[in-house]
Amino acid sequence: MTDPNSVENGISGGLFLSGVVQGRDLSVRLPYEPPPALAALPAPTPAFTGRGDELCRLMDLFASQAPGAPTVVVGGLPGSGKTECVLEAAHQAIARGWFAGGALFADVSRLHGSALLGGFLRAVGVPAYRLPPSGAERSALYARILTELARNGSPLLIVLDNVTNPEQLAGLVPETSPATTVVTTPVHLGDQGTHRMVLRPLAAADATLLLHRALTMADPADTRVLDHPEDAARVAELCDGLPLALRTAAALLAESPRRPLASLAADLADPRTRLDELAHPDHDVRSRLAASHTRLDPAQAELLRLIALSDEPETLTSTLAALTAEPLEIVQERLTALLHLVEPGTAPDSWHVPGFVRLYVRGLPQPE
Repeated sequence: MTDPNSVENGISGGLFLSGVVQGRDLSVRLPYEPPPALAALPAPTPAFTGRGDELCRLMDLFASQAPGAPTVVVGGLPGSGKTECVLEAAHQAIARGWFAGGALFADVSRLHGSALLGGFLRAVGVPAYRLPPSGAERSALYARILTELARNGSPLLIVLDNVTNPEQLAGLVPETSPATTVVTTPVHLGDQGTHRMVLRPLAAADATLLLHRALTMADPADTRVLDHPEDAARVAELCDGLPLALRTAAALLAESPRRPLASLAADLADPRTRLDELAHPDHDVRSRLAASHTRLDPAQAELLRLIALSDEPETLTSTLAALTAEPLEIVQERLTALLHLVEPGTAPDSWHVPGFVRLYVRGLPQPE
């Protein structure tokens, strides 16, 4: 029997992750401030250059009023600056006040699955003792929190960096996600995401500017690029417009302040030793290419080898099917899975590999 003098309290109409203050007459108005973990985007690099079209597209997607938040997958060659481009766009968007709830960032190659969901839940304010034990429960709570934050005018931006397998996205991108999510990947993730972008090498002028900015980050007084623009353009050309290669070149030059740009250009001129020259403890083109190559299955690696070893600038799909004695449809499917390492050619149904990929594959031991 209920005591007629008892008082019962209940709360509803929201999602409450910590203590709740109740009272008859309360008037409290506090501005929303994202927890520090939600403002933990890595800083953008001051050397960031170019990518104007890609940044415009990302900003348009961030500002989109279409139903359902977008999930954008950003791919491209190893070392093409995917993470830097996404971080630049993310910081610009947050500076404009577009994501009042803040941002979540994770390197998915280091942490994923239930552990990553637990970290994200802690970041949005769920106490450790309230974390659900299973990945499915954490995913459900995560989706509910994202929905409530968006409904209350505090949407989140989520950056999932370095995803190498679609399974790593399980539970992190709800089917009807209310949070804008950007995924960077060094592989081809198939039909993942609502929007897909591929970063290509930088244009010549942007590549030269990146070389200059990277050098002046090490020494603001370094004027070698300005003093010798033709040599700088040659170095940028030999780096194939690849941001990682350009940063490696800048690191090598920064360690030798008196080294002429022409000297580095001469050392890079021989394609047989170019990858050896572009080696630095902080930036290594070869190791990044090796990591991507290791992820290929034998059939994909063989297709890549055949394209890279060809003396022709482009290779037809039909030629590859004949060389491998495989059905055309199977070869096309495998080539699609290689879109982070190969590019469509100018001729219909043809393919070519970018410079550094070609150099790396040609330098591998070849089957007899």
